[in-house]
Amino acid sequence: MPRSDDFYCRGEFYLGRLLGKNGKPASPNLYICWYDPHSGRVQRRSTRTADLRLATEALDRHYLAVHRPASDEKADYTVHQAMTDYWTLHGSTRVSADAIRARLKLINRFIDHEIAIGVMREPVLPSILNDEWLARFRLWATSIDTIAPQRRAADDRALPPKKRAKSTAEESIIQLKAALRFNARRMTDVPRLKHLTRAEVTPKRTYRLSSDSLAELLHYTCVGDGSAVHATRLIPLRRYLIGAISTMARPDAVMDMSASRARGQWNPAERLFDLNPPGRIQTKKYRAVVPVTELLDDWLSATDDRLVCAEVLRCDDEGDWLDQRPIQSVKKAWQAMQAKLGIPIGWGPKLIRYSVASILRRRGVDKDQLAVALGHQALNSTTERYATLDPEDPRYLESVRALLDELSAELMQKAGTFIRAKSTEVGGNGRRRLL
Repeated sequence: MPRSDDFYCRGEFYLGRLLGKNGKPASPNLYICWYDPHSGRVQRRSTRTADLRLATEALDRHYLAVHRPASDEKADYTVHQAMTDYWTLHGSTRVSADAIRARLKLINRFIDHEIAIGVMREPVLPSILNDEWLARFRLWATSIDTIAPQRRAADDRALPPKKRAKSTAEESIIQLKAALRFNARRMTDVPRLKHLTRAEVTPKRTYRLSSDSLAELLHYTCVGDGSAVHATRLIPLRRYLIGAISTMARPDAVMDMSASRARGQWNPAERLFDLNPPGRIQTKKYRAVVPVTELLDDWLSATDDRLVCAEVLRCDDEGDWLDQRPIQSVKKAWQAMQAKLGIPIGWGPKLIRYSVASILRRRGVDKDQLAVALGHQALNSTTERYATLDPEDPRYLESVRALLDELSAELMQKAGTFIRAKSTEVGGNGRRRLL
């Protein structure tokens, strides 16, 4: 199998095709090839793909798994290689792969910017990275390299670019440090970079919604601007608020909530809800099993699949039917409500989580139980020794359950509107009928 310059190569390994006796490819797949001095022959291993990008990644994984870098190779190992190898072997396999890629991409763009303006030169070695480099990166990421808006204003005006948050820049630095440490054996020395903590770069924000304010949000989603059409369009936001208030879950976990038996998140018999869907790997932002309040149970019982969904009424000779359609985001509806009710700019849907947790703290919730419910403390063999922290015990998170039920009843009274789900039943045809 002759070596081809048309494909990718790294070290002693290169990509090639398996040729038949007639000189034509015997397989559409690309092969990882290398010369074996012991046998005096070219060895090969199929990448099981004809896609050059995927085959290149396969060769990189093979190279990194078997290659032992020599001293001169360690001295020439670049920052770009470290980030690429980290992504290939580790980052791309993580649940947070999208976030990891975005953070590394920001570092890459800054290095390219510095090379373009003549501040840095190729090759960029890890030894170049120091406190001065970090200071330049922070300035560029938060002040110079602005973020272009992905949407337009309501009146079709072009929105101005905005500056990147300081915490975002620090997250990229943390990811760079992880990439360098991961490849420590491939480089001469790992530079000691110091990132700033979130507390150091983010001003403390103490704004919280009271129970009266939460009731006002729910009331808004029921009446909107006064028209029935607008109120109907706000049903996904109302469903989101019900889920967020009842579980204190992070926004992405609320959007993942499903009442479908196939998903296995909701256990109506035990009045428990698993915020982590089956098959999803837990991350540091732990998703807990939480108690189901009476209000949430009412909405889950009236839901086919995703809790946060739009409702479309269909009428025919057999009755009124409710079609439920999952949505991707409530961000636009939240921003309209935010402007209408005077919620400070910069606060997104996660404000519900912070606010409900604060209300429960003021009302004397058990701190350990609250930490478990919020996902700040993952259940393990130690914590499960306590009955109130064991999901299989009837007293599981009893303090959290009691106060959430109390808050739900209070909000139903204060909202001044009927915030329970519509009475429905599933017909023989599998569709949901209004009663």
